Amino acid sequence: MTKRYTDKKAKLRKGEYQRSNNTFEYRWYDSLGKRHYVYAKTLPELRKKEEEILKNIMDGIDYSKQDATINYYFDLWKKIKTGLRETTFASYVRYYERYVEPDFGKTKIRNVTYSSVVLFLKDMAENRNLGIGSLKNIKIVLSEVLDIAVKDNVLKNNPCSGVLKDLRREYGDSVKEVRALTVEEQKVFEEYLARPGTYHRYCTVFTVMLWTGMRVGEVLGLRWDDIDFENNEIEVNHTLLQYDIGKGKGSGYKINPPKTKSSYRTIPMLPKVKEAFLKEKRYQEFLDISCNSVIDGYTNFVFLNSEGHVFHHKKLNSKLSRICELINQEVQADEESILTEFPHVHNHMLRHTFATRMREAGADIKATSDILGHEGYLITLKTYTNASSEFKRREINVLDEYFDNAF
Repeated sequence: MTKRYTDKKAKLRKGEYQRSNNTFEYRWYDSLGKRHYVYAKTLPELRKKEEEILKNIMDGIDYSKQDATINYYFDLWKKIKTGLRETTFASYVRYYERYVEPDFGKTKIRNVTYSSVVLFLKDMAENRNLGIGSLKNIKIVLSEVLDIAVKDNVLKNNPCSGVLKDLRREYGDSVKEVRALTVEEQKVFEEYLARPGTYHRYCTVFTVMLWTGMRVGEVLGLRWDDIDFENNEIEVNHTLLQYDIGKGKGSGYKINPPKTKSSYRTIPMLPKVKEAFLKEKRYQEFLDISCNSVIDGYTNFVFLNSEGHVFHHKKLNSKLSRICELINQEVQADEESILTEFPHVHNHMLRHTFATRMREAGADIKATSDILGHEGYLITLKTYTNASSEFKRREINVLDEYFDNAF
């Protein structure tokens, strides 16, 4: 129960009350007639809060939705967000649903502050081992969600503004680098796939990925119509997108245009890539596998499972992961192996390996960029190519040889 404050030296104003525990309360009503409360230990503290409330009301802050949660605005964001590629949109949705929705997403809008967002992201970094790249993606989608509350006049400012500045100092400023397979690792990988066995089936698709540098969606979207065996060329003019239909509803597929204008390209086909395609064709003919997938009018896909459907992106990654586990077991058991362990490999790592081999082979950087489908060669240099230690040692020896031959 509350009662009127009776101290004549500090007369209570309209809406102010002293509670039975001697703390103070201020009540006010929003535009819909809903009553709201704030509390403070002392009257001066309460009046500071009142001033902020009155200022917000004058600024047009709508208190009728202050009890709505972040998840409420996430649902709104999904309905009204436009301008993102479907792959980017799906990625943001996954980040939100995995990291924000279960706990922090239940926070009421009125309780979301700059410090609460920082503490949430710090928790993700320290207890979920997320790198700055993942934190950045979470921050992007969370910021866009809360921006709707700002535009709806429920929040005055976006609490996400500037949150990554201090986190970068503490957790670094770069996304974890994707490394390429070394020459030795690539040889071991290809030799394992070439052997008869459970995973020999995946030799063709991984060979194409490893020796063309194509993105996984581009490879899995390939049709036989896109392969010119006479001129030994591969035409890249679309990509296969896999997206989550919804929680517990599985995945769906769409055909999208390539990632950028530069992604429309023709890739010269190496002999081993051509042989991989021909092996795939012979395999499907032997087992009488025909394409049963029709996606946005596209069919006659190259890479199919035993039921004639296109490969699931995640399942392909899962197979790749299992292959690497088995290779690693062999490496560890072989005392004469040149490797001490074999790394975990994912789909994109094969594209990175292709770019690195091109760099080590001395291929023209512009040609490499065109084959990879980049908008400029600087992207290729900055993002996708590195060099093995053996290559760098060989390259620096050129300087030693030059100096010796100069005299």
